Amino acid sequence: MQDYIFNDDKKSIRINRTDLPTPWINYISNGTLHGFVSQVGGGMLWLDNPAKGRISRYRKNNLPIDSPGFYIYIRESDGSVWSPTFRPTETPLDCYYAEHMAGKSVFHAEKNGTKALLTLFIAPDTDVCIWKMELCSNEDKHFDVFAYMELSQRHIGNEFSGGYYWRHMLNTWFDEKTQSVQYLFHPYITDGLDKVPLVYLASNRDVVSFSGDRDAFCGNYRTEKSPVAVEKGICGNEEIQSGEPCAALHIKVDCKKGVKENVNFYLGAMRGGLIAIDEAREKIAKELMLLRTDEKVREEEEKLDKKWNTFLSKFECSIPDKNAERQINVWGPIASMHTARYSRSVNVEAPGTRNFGYRDSCQDMFAITYRDSKMAEDMLIRLLAEQFESGKAIHCEGTVPDAKTRCDDHLWLAFLVHSLVSETGNKELLYREVPYLAENAVSCGNTATVWEHLKAAVNFTENNLGAHGLPLTFKGDWNDIIFRFSQRGKGESVFAAQQYCRVLELMIELADFLKDTDALENYRNYLAKQRENVSKHAWNGKWFYRCFDDDGNAIGSEADEFAKIWLNPQSWAVIGNTGTKEMQRAAMDAAKERLDTNIGMMLLAPGFKTWPEVKDPFHGYNPGTGENGAVFCHAHTWTIVAEAMLGNAENAWKYYNDLVPHNALQHVGIERYKSEPYSWCSNIVGFPNNKQGWGNVAHISGTVAWMNVAATQYLLGIRPALCGIVFDPCIPSAWDGFKVKREFRGCMLDITVENSSHVEKGVRYIIVDGERIEGGYADATLFKDGKNVTVTVVMG
Repeated sequence: MQDYIFNDDKKSIRINRTDLPTPWINYISNGTLHGFVSQVGGGMLWLDNPAKGRISRYRKNNLPIDSPGFYIYIRESDGSVWSPTFRPTETPLDCYYAEHMAGKSVFHAEKNGTKALLTLFIAPDTDVCIWKMELCSNEDKHFDVFAYMELSQRHIGNEFSGGYYWRHMLNTWFDEKTQSVQYLFHPYITDGLDKVPLVYLASNRDVVSFSGDRDAFCGNYRTEKSPVAVEKGICGNEEIQSGEPCAALHIKVDCKKGVKENVNFYLGAMRGGLIAIDEAREKIAKELMLLRTDEKVREEEEKLDKKWNTFLSKFECSIPDKNAERQINVWGPIASMHTARYSRSVNVEAPGTRNFGYRDSCQDMFAITYRDSKMAEDMLIRLLAEQFESGKAIHCEGTVPDAKTRCDDHLWLAFLVHSLVSETGNKELLYREVPYLAENAVSCGNTATVWEHLKAAVNFTENNLGAHGLPLTFKGDWNDIIFRFSQRGKGESVFAAQQYCRVLELMIELADFLKDTDALENYRNYLAKQRENVSKHAWNGKWFYRCFDDDGNAIGSEADEFAKIWLNPQSWAVIGNTGTKEMQRAAMDAAKERLDTNIGMMLLAPGFKTWPEVKDPFHGYNPGTGENGAVFCHAHTWTIVAEAMLGNAENAWKYYNDLVPHNALQHVGIERYKSEPYSWCSNIVGFPNNKQGWGNVAHISGTVAWMNVAATQYLLGIRPALCGIVFDPCIPSAWDGFKVKREFRGCMLDITVENSSHVEKGVRYIIVDGERIEGGYADATLFKDGKNVTVTVVMG
């Protein structure tokens, strides 16, 4: 049997294998209560923040991997025990597979003539994770069913460093009124008391026994695989005032032959548990009264499905390449929401402790502006409030001002603002007042409009150019380890210069949009000067240098022992339109020749050697890993955009398909690639590392948003503009065309692209609701009043 099968009609993936090389997870969320679950039920749950609001535990980098999780034990009359998620019991099943889909996971298990169907999802309307299980047997049977989750001390840092003290500041008990195990963590804290929830586990069945004590439930020197309580067939009704908490419920289920029995469990978190426990208990009672009906559970699941279907329907394509189509329509958009919510914070590898990153969150919103503009706008306002009046931005929350200043953080703002206004047409956004961050990085500073914030960002870069007229690197640009060339603060970034050129193009468009003539003239002058500086100083005759060090030495040429060529300045030469077209084409060809692995483009080559071979290495990353020559998938996306802009569809689509997770996994094999075949990775280990092909840090990656942009706006070529929309596909010449349904400013566009001329790029004319328009640009006035609009794009 295949390890996995995509079901495109259901927008799901069926996973048939339990012993995958790494957990393949799915995120579940209602926007406030979040979690993830693997193909065998491992996972965790948290409220609001994965570092500070943990409901349950998940042990990172642990053997056995992927534990604990959302566990159910089905104990038969003869004492044998199995789990509908396979783990934790690992009892061999007669049939088993898991299905991940948007917002929920479904587990199918059969044992001894009994079928169990378990669906895990979080209710959209309340902070409850619902475990909905159907049991059906081919003969009359009696089962003891146990639900179990190990609980957390909320803050992962405190739990790791001081959990042996914090465990004396908690309680678990059984609440008779609601028939639920309840848990309250109450550490000695003076702030955030209102954020401490009352956690509970309940069922729609009568409770036979319970436990709030992990150690008592599992037993001495045992694990979740064979808990002593399950072995005995009854819990000890433990309520604790110190120790290791859990929530475990035991119920009985009588199955008549062929009759489905619905067995539900509800793991919830009620806010205000510490400061208003009586009120929290009453709210829990009211919630459970509703949730214990099958109708309410069905209603919540249907509402969840509807939300995701609406989100996914914002852009749907039909193209000849079905693997790419699936990633564009389903799994890429799903990942874009997860990344927008969690940035780089939490998955099976990342513990959730990483702070809010400025440029990361800014870019994550690029894939959200047309699917949830309110969410993107809220993030923009948050980002602007983390910008100093000088124009620079804080690198991440909690850092000392200037300690981590990068030359690129603030530059990403223009991309997000331009994208938002292009999607919504909301000019008023540019006049919205937002405070700066005060120089102490704690309080609010002076207030300015969004447009003024953007102008301040430009001013910061323009006021911090180096000896070659290129942006000073400071503590790094997008590639953090570039700071190695800027120890004394005089290093300059070629990549940031090219990025700055693209920012200036966007600012020119915005200035013209706002009729800000002074800014328009200034930015045209800045752009001309910056392009001249890049062409004059950054071209090495074959490709573009990466940067200049403190002494003015160019980095990135044949003369260098390591890192002769870097990927980013080649792709961004095209994106920022720096150098001649001949230079741009030569740079991209050089990148293909020297960096292409057929599962993505390496960030640089050859990688720098590190310890123990050299005493003063460039970085601790081994060659072929991380920022020292891995296939850094985020950077790879810009190669796709660049090739599409140059009109080379063969390269552009090759690069896109090389990184489609299913394709990459099939190319190198599941045991080497390891990661999910549906989620973009952050990086893939590159040559010459002996782990080449290993996909790292799935789901939470800058790859996600830019792959969305690359596919929808540059390959399929449907690109919103400030005053309209541009149709500019770059597709394989063999394609006859393709179709897209895309929401734009409240209208649903039904787009047909015709390519009877079999070209790779170029639009002769478009037809919008019967009106022929030469070229590929349609004014926004054609799309209004929430109507459906038919668009035909004729290539040639």
